[in-house]
Amino acid sequence: MLTSYITMLADEPKTGKTNFAAGMSAALLNGADEFLGLPVLRPCRHIVFGLTDDGAEGELRERLHGAVPRDSLNVFPVEDTSQPGYWQGIHDDLLTLGADLFVLDNVLGALGDGEDVASSVTARNTIDKLKPISKSGIPGTWTASLGRSSTSCPWSTPFESGTSASRCSRVHWPPSTPARPTAASCSRSSER
Repeated sequence: MLTSYITMLADEPKTGKTNFAAGMSAALLNGADEFLGLPVLRPCRHIVFGLTDDGAEGELRERLHGAVPRDSLNVFPVEDTSQPGYWQGIHDDLLTLGADLFVLDNVLGALGDGEDVASSVTARNTIDKLKPISKSGIPGTWTASLGRSSTSCPWSTPFESGTSASRCSRVHWPPSTPARPTAASCSRSSER
């Protein structure tokens, strides 16, 4: 499961998906042989987090403060993914950075404005846009918050039906800059 192709962590909001991804990242970056009884398939020296929720970067840095080697982690905001070439740019940045793992937290926040979470077309398009990252040898861990009351979803998980990405939180980096922030332009985590 760990550091293989794509791993999806899905559950209701505020149930520990990001904490799990942070703990897994700490284990991988510190050379653990296993995490929660699962074998680590290959070592990780550099992990990149793409975050969609407001305040997520500060929370992640707080969770990992002193727990991972200096300069082993990059964090960047995922925003306006509907721009042409957005995910190709992220792919290129991840290769440039030498990422051993890409954590997308939260995949719902990475949908383009107006994309319907309940649509199988949205699910397929999102997977197709992100697949080149794992195909180039950078495994992914994606988190997804599930709705509490829904029963079916084209993503094989019960996302809340009828929710659109335009209602998801966005991180703005910096607020006045319209261009896509690149993973390479964001500083590595060095507050240990």
